[in-house]
Amino acid sequence: MRAALGLHNRPMPACPLRTPASLGRRLMLLAAVTLAASPARAQEPATVNIATNVERSYMPPAEALLRKAYASIGLPVEFMAWPLPRTQVELRSGRVDAVAMRVEAYFEQKPFVRKVDVPLLNLLVYAYGRPPCPSALPAEELARYRVTYQRGMVAAEALIPEAARLPANTPSDAFLNVSSGTADYALMLTTPWMAEIPVDTRHGTLCRVPAPLSRATLFHGVHESHAAWVAPLEQALRGMRERGEIQQTWADYERQTAQQNSRIQAQPGRSLNLTPITPVAPASAPAPRRQ
Repeated sequence: MRAALGLHNRPMPACPLRTPASLGRRLMLLAAVTLAASPARAQEPATVNIATNVERSYMPPAEALLRKAYASIGLPVEFMAWPLPRTQVELRSGRVDAVAMRVEAYFEQKPFVRKVDVPLLNLLVYAYGRPPCPSALPAEELARYRVTYQRGMVAAEALIPEAARLPANTPSDAFLNVSSGTADYALMLTTPWMAEIPVDTRHGTLCRVPAPLSRATLFHGVHESHAAWVAPLEQALRGMRERGEIQQTWADYERQTAQQNSRIQAQPGRSLNLTPITPVAPASAPAPRRQ
């Protein structure tokens, strides 16, 4: 009958509103994956904010090393030179993603900051005073003196009995506390080579106690909300260390500073200023007059 009427057994066209079950399941799965991934991408910062220190004297090499490590995992960085107490407030609130370099004890006190377990720099804690300085100053004798230090500097603070502490906003302010007679000694966390540079203040040049009070190793740290960065950053920095890049970066900076024959200038509320000393050329004999 259908043939007689000119009708053939052609398949009926699919309804445009009807979707095969297998395709529908795939679309729903894709939507679920997209929704699950979106929050993670939203939490990833466009730029990583890294707090350094208002004290800039040994930050340029550290920033170069960290910039390279973060670039290896595809993250651009921006450095914030803030006083240490402000860094703590911003870090706890989550407005800062990482801290450039901190000592081991810092991570014990701040469990919300994850340590990237590759040493970046070894430092010493020295005491500075008004001349003349003793050959040594045992840590157990600090209780007898007024001791100043940069507020928030964990390695120095741990050595000073609470009654003897005179915290200052910057290392420059701590040096000025000593030069003005407000404090007897200033404790500074510094490199062995930078410790050899004279420290000048408006009241004269300070002396340094030759024997260091303690030693400290600095590590990079990230906020716990970015704990996923720790492993790849450790891999990047460990590779740089094994290739000697970290050591060479600090050696180059040390050599550059030494060649400048610098002196450290302490100024109120500011970073220590490394001022190159320009040698004075000997006066030349006057040229003979033309006849």
